[in-house]
Amino acid sequence: MTRWPFLLGAAFATSVLALSGCATVHGPGSDTSAPSRPPLQAVNHAMFHLNMGLYDYVLEPVSTGYKAVTPGFVRTGVSNVFSNIDMPYIFINDFLQGRVQLGMESLSRFLVNSVFGLGGLFDVADKLDLPMHDNSLGVTLGVWGVPQGPYLVLPFYGPSSLRSLPGLAMVVFTGPAYYVTSTPAQYAMTGMGIINTGYVDGPKIRMVQQAVDPYLFMRNAWEQHEQYLISGGVVSKSQLLEGLSLPPADSSAAPPAATESTPHTKRKH
Repeated sequence: MTRWPFLLGAAFATSVLALSGCATVHGPGSDTSAPSRPPLQAVNHAMFHLNMGLYDYVLEPVSTGYKAVTPGFVRTGVSNVFSNIDMPYIFINDFLQGRVQLGMESLSRFLVNSVFGLGGLFDVADKLDLPMHDNSLGVTLGVWGVPQGPYLVLPFYGPSSLRSLPGLAMVVFTGPAYYVTSTPAQYAMTGMGIINTGYVDGPKIRMVQQAVDPYLFMRNAWEQHEQYLISGGVVSKSQLLEGLSLPPADSSAAPPAATESTPHTKRKH
């Protein structure tokens, strides 16, 4: 979940664009007879291709060099540290959602790894059955009934939504870089976070790029994951099929399948 704090201004600029786009998508000059298109689809496609290009020509080469010059245990330690840095943002949202037990487990994970894992360098908590999980302020707002709003692809940041935008500020204020007074140290932490993000997320980005429709695949995957977190880990069969963009089943060929759900199991996302 590590994000790039210096991109906060760009993200909010995009949100302003989103709001203006939503206000004009069905304006006086629009063709109401045309098929309905998702809001901001053209802008989102442009941002998606920008992000994929940045990964291909900047992040992936940097990640390849990072992997070549650092041993595996160093990369694992760096990833552990940045995962631990994310924990305050996660357990605060656990508590805001009213999921007290999950919040206590997340807080315990943060304290155990900070103290006994040398600031998170070693993932001691995982061996104590305190695994990592994902969370965000957008999920918290979703738990309390706030609608998602338009889907957004933010420059450098990736998939998001209007509901998730306030979480960008919360990421900054709960991260240690905000409280570091040394500018070189802030740049070093941010730069290392970007490199680590490119290294950790590389396999997922390549999987998106190999999809038949990479943009639609990423949108569906993000929205399904968001709903998974909001619902507390319960996913229906119909939601999974929707995420695959499959055509509806022929009702005359077979009776409708009963809705199935999988129990929530804590795991790393």
